[in-house]
Amino acid sequence: MRTKILIVEDDQFFREAVVDLLNTKYTVFEAPNGKSAKEILSMQDVHVVLSDIQMPGLTGLELLEWAKQFKPNVPFIIMTGFSAALETQNAFDLGAKGFLAKPFKNIELFKTIDEVVGVKPEEIAEPKIEPVKEYCKVSIDEFVSKPIIEFDVFIKLSEEKMIKLAHKGQEISREKVELFKSKGLKYLYILREDFNKLVGFNLGIAKLIKDRKDISSEKKINFLKYTGEVILEKTFIDGLDKESFVDAKSFLDISIHTICESNEGFELLNILNTHSDSLYAHSLGVSMYSGMIAKKLGIESNVTLFKLSMAGLFHDIGKKEIDRDILNKPRHLLTLDERKIIESHVVRGHDILSSMVGIHSDVIRIVAEHHEDLRGQGYPSGKKKFELHPLSKIIQCANIFMHQTLGMTELKPMQIVIANMESMYEDRIDHACLNALRTLFH
Repeated sequence: MRTKILIVEDDQFFREAVVDLLNTKYTVFEAPNGKSAKEILSMQDVHVVLSDIQMPGLTGLELLEWAKQFKPNVPFIIMTGFSAALETQNAFDLGAKGFLAKPFKNIELFKTIDEVVGVKPEEIAEPKIEPVKEYCKVSIDEFVSKPIIEFDVFIKLSEEKMIKLAHKGQEISREKVELFKSKGLKYLYILREDFNKLVGFNLGIAKLIKDRKDISSEKKINFLKYTGEVILEKTFIDGLDKESFVDAKSFLDISIHTICESNEGFELLNILNTHSDSLYAHSLGVSMYSGMIAKKLGIESNVTLFKLSMAGLFHDIGKKEIDRDILNKPRHLLTLDERKIIESHVVRGHDILSSMVGIHSDVIRIVAEHHEDLRGQGYPSGKKKFELHPLSKIIQCANIFMHQTLGMTELKPMQIVIANMESMYEDRIDHACLNALRTLFH
């Protein structure tokens, strides 16, 4: 017996095209709106309903709600899109079994129907094991400035369920984004491999690295695994809000994966790791806490957070050429010449990053300013408060915090550590950043 499908779609041209396509394999009924669909469902038994979500008169959501009461055994496949993001979540909550983002491909349609109806194992010629897809969270604000999206966009319906909401190349109106924001929708998702498109990152060849050989995938995988271990071991502090930490770690993981896609980016990070036991952990910590501080300050843009993440990772890259013995010596034991050598790392870092294609100028500037202060007594330039990049104060705060906490021999409550920072640096450090840091700890 052929599977019976009811197509509910108010766009006649689109409905007829889907009906013609499905007629080759299924018995198809059609309805131009939800009201007609109810009449058909009341008289005819079908195996599945394929319904648009937004229709005049009676929406797909209202039809689904009616069917839940009167036709509870008939599964629904909802045809959706970016404009129906909130309704899609509601449809999932009501029990919709499948979703298709318009415009969908023929193969996607047949695959979704087969999954919902249930295809017997012998009917599947060659089952394929698809790789697990990884996603990253994107603030909906990103779509205000980019009405034409450059990648597929997904919505997270549950921990296990992610569905495509819009296709690459579709247009998203500013008004629709603002409506979603007003309804409380804060985040959407993209595939991890599209993250570099979102943040506009494409690392070029670094002049500082010469005669390099291609780096094996295994070496990169081991490095990324080791990085994750360092983050967990070195940067999580007792009392830290775990949700903020997990969110920041997820974003940092994605950032490091993106940077490591190029050999130049990988080598630059590996320099930090191999130079000093604490240098890489410190850089990871500054990157992590900068992101968490920024979130507490209300910054949600992935582009801005990625700049902070990169600036945190590379803020001390200029120390790669400084002798470890000097770096590890307590500051009060340093000679004047040794202090000058250490302070030169800011200029060195600026020059290293400037030599690379793809490093945003904001990142280079933040790195050059991470030892300036709000009183104008920092180095290397003694810049005044109004001359500094707005993000530099976040890196400065995170950098001081990590110097205070990383490798502490005596465990102290973080509120005391932050209070000591406030007392020690007074008007040299941004107090909004300090307060944001304070709220991260119980």
